[in-house]
Amino acid sequence: PANYVAGSAYAGQNVASALSSWRALRQSNNYRFTDYAPFLIANPDWPDTSRMRAWAEKAMQPGENPATVLAYFAATKPKTGNGWARLADAYAANSRMTEALDAARQAWISADLSATDEQTIWARYGRSFTRQDNDNRVDALLFAKKADDAARFLSATSPDRQATFAARIAMQQNTADADSRYAAVIGSVTRDAGLMMDRARWLRANNFAAAAQQLAARDHNFIYKPADPERFLDMLALIAGGAMDERNWQTAYNIASQIDDVLPTGVNVADQAIGIRDDYTTLAWYAGTVALDRMNRPQSAIAMFDRYARGGRSLQVQTKGYYWAGRAALAAGRFDDANAYFQRAAAYPDLFYGQLALERLGRSVAPPPAALPQYVTTQLQRTAFSNRSIVQAIRLLGQQGRSTEQALFVKALAESLDNDSDRNLAVELGQQIGRQDVAVWTSRMARVKGSMFYVRQAYPTLPTSISGEIWSLAHGISRQESSFDPYALSHAGARGMMQLMTGTAREQAGKMGVGFDSYRLISDPSYNVLIGSAYFNRLLNNWNGSVPLAVAAYNAGSGNVRKWIDRYGDPRSQVDMLKWIEAIPYTETRAYVQRVIENSVVYDSLRSNQPQQTAIHVSRYLGKNRPG
Repeated sequence: PANYVAGSAYAGQNVASALSSWRALRQSNNYRFTDYAPFLIANPDWPDTSRMRAWAEKAMQPGENPATVLAYFAATKPKTGNGWARLADAYAANSRMTEALDAARQAWISADLSATDEQTIWARYGRSFTRQDNDNRVDALLFAKKADDAARFLSATSPDRQATFAARIAMQQNTADADSRYAAVIGSVTRDAGLMMDRARWLRANNFAAAAQQLAARDHNFIYKPADPERFLDMLALIAGGAMDERNWQTAYNIASQIDDVLPTGVNVADQAIGIRDDYTTLAWYAGTVALDRMNRPQSAIAMFDRYARGGRSLQVQTKGYYWAGRAALAAGRFDDANAYFQRAAAYPDLFYGQLALERLGRSVAPPPAALPQYVTTQLQRTAFSNRSIVQAIRLLGQQGRSTEQALFVKALAESLDNDSDRNLAVELGQQIGRQDVAVWTSRMARVKGSMFYVRQAYPTLPTSISGEIWSLAHGISRQESSFDPYALSHAGARGMMQLMTGTAREQAGKMGVGFDSYRLISDPSYNVLIGSAYFNRLLNNWNGSVPLAVAAYNAGSGNVRKWIDRYGDPRSQVDMLKWIEAIPYTETRAYVQRVIENSVVYDSLRSNQPQQTAIHVSRYLGKNRPG
């Protein structure tokens, strides 16, 4: 397949040809770098480009055209040792030796560097590498569990770190002297994250889980930070989670609360890769909830929930952290601080925890403004937006009736937008081409990036005979399930607005005495919502009117909901509903329940016959008659 698209997707290629190239390239990792690179340079924001970039970087060979390599990495840094090695080659070919050495250093500390590149880089740049460079390579290899590779360079590392590296190698290889080698350097375990990592691994592998917990819980002040922060945070989350399962609350807190020792001082967690952010916020959440609910230490909980909020890039994470920091501040009697935290969360009325914060402040949820934000958009900006290849592709796919592919481009466009002027233009585009999901995705991806884009167009409505609370919930589900793409078809076969499985829809239509037509599920939005809302209402009745339980069942099935009730208690009578939702073990379902309820609250604000709900707009969905 290598010649199929070679050189065909340079800037200036017409959109129809670019789409043909895209269809080929996204299906296979067998193309050459010279096939992927021109397309990705010209169309960096198209769907599936992250996957294609990974394939392209893996396909790079020594001797690639230096100009192409430099152009390819102009907008994004390499993610692999192979990519850094090829970038070093390209710089060297252009006599940019300082930059070549910097790239070679990055390749050198990449644990996935090939043996050939390792030898080549050592031969070309080894004399310029410092002992610390070699320390960094060995550290990275050991974090990746490549002890044999690390051992080859042990003698090139700093003398004062060789014994520690040797102990780590011995523990990874589980040699007879592993324990004695560790004992010789045990005093470094709270200063060297890699040593703590490997000791914890060794303890767990040898069935000393309790000892691993005690080790990870020790006060530490790392001089040598983790070479791979995500792996280290993963380990801490695993061990802290085990301590929580065993109700070892103090140990769990001590493990989870020391997250700020993992990254270099001054690093903004919210700017890190998603894996690091997720692990960091998971640990902050563990520490905050344990401190608040299990240790009666609300002061400590405030600090951890604040860290949770600041560690997230998305508004979902920020509002959740600030809301719970406010709850902890209330428990600590710090009422002014509580109000300040609630104010920060309440700035985002379209989000679950922002809405709960509004309740705490005694304020209602304002409906989204009918008019788009008044940003000055020049003709130059309009032209630039219209000329983007992804926008042209969206228009062409619509003309060709390729709605499924068009939906992929709609989402990718929304992900690429980084200012509200372009977001306005995207909403206008959606209106022009008759795709309501453009505005939904634009609003959704804005908040993932930490910006609010709360507009009426992001909350479409459907002509339907249903009314009242079910009207709001049906729209809330549709917005989350399909983003109001009537042609949405999941890999599992769920269809249309409310993403109904054919069997479920057929059964429900029979119960309603409505003729069943599977094609109408994706061709007739009103038909889909008629059946879907009736099915949801059935679930709601099965769960005695509990909206969160019915929504969870809609997503994960009633069987799972019953299991969670058995495990965590019945939130209708035994435990707090909000904490029960947060205990749902399926990340998707936990988020789904919150997204559907927050959507429904906004739709309540749009209902002309909606009764005044003062300050319990969310909590009434949670089954409460007071602010949550």
